[in-house]
Amino acid sequence: MPKIRTTIGKYSSRDSRNKFIADTFSNYLTSSVVNIGGGGQKNLLKYIRPTKYLEIDITGAPDLIFDLEKDYPLPMPDGSAETVVCTDVLEHLDELHRVFKELLRISCKYVIISVPNALTEIRPYLSRKVYSGSAGVGGYEVGKFSKFYGLPTYKPCDRHKWFFSYTEAEMFFRNLADDLQYDVIEEVPVGSVGRSFSGSAARFIVKHTLGENTVKDFFYSTYWCVLEKRVPNLKEPS
Repeated sequence: MPKIRTTIGKYSSRDSRNKFIADTFSNYLTSSVVNIGGGGQKNLLKYIRPTKYLEIDITGAPDLIFDLEKDYPLPMPDGSAETVVCTDVLEHLDELHRVFKELLRISCKYVIISVPNALTEIRPYLSRKVYSGSAGVGGYEVGKFSKFYGLPTYKPCDRHKWFFSYTEAEMFFRNLADDLQYDVIEEVPVGSVGRSFSGSAARFIVKHTLGENTVKDFFYSTYWCVLEKRVPNLKEPS
């Protein structure tokens, strides 16, 4: 079973997410790093100092412009980097499964991944809170209640193409471990710790009435994991 690391860390922008990555996973980011979908401006380098760094994105000014949906395979040899970072990207892709295998192929040791818990997007629907962020006008340019879901009047520039809960993400990465020859060595559930007395109390009540998995699906906002590739056993059988 993976090591579960609880954190009260929280991020609300690309920059604060980069700092979260550096603060939380520093041990894995000292050697060669490939950052896939990192924002196109290499801003993770503000917080880490790896020996080698390559950023891949569809836009901006990364080291390599690449469309993960249309282009295949990634133009990199097997085991290109010690650590591959891919955060809040897979849920945007029709080709989620194929890209996930590519992450493992180009890594020689670790893969750091995060995906959001889509079930938390139900909350603004229930509260009738119309989206008012910077991505666009709720109901017209983005979903009425959710930036990445819904049915806006005009085609959105970006959206999530998969709707899954925290426990489904957890199951996905754990279930594929033997097939794809890796181990989930760490999981970092963002949102597992209440940031207020009422939040902690709500988690306690739900856990003892509906169970731990319900707490994960209703309160945990993002699933983070560290995967470690298994070393092939090259020893000749006796």
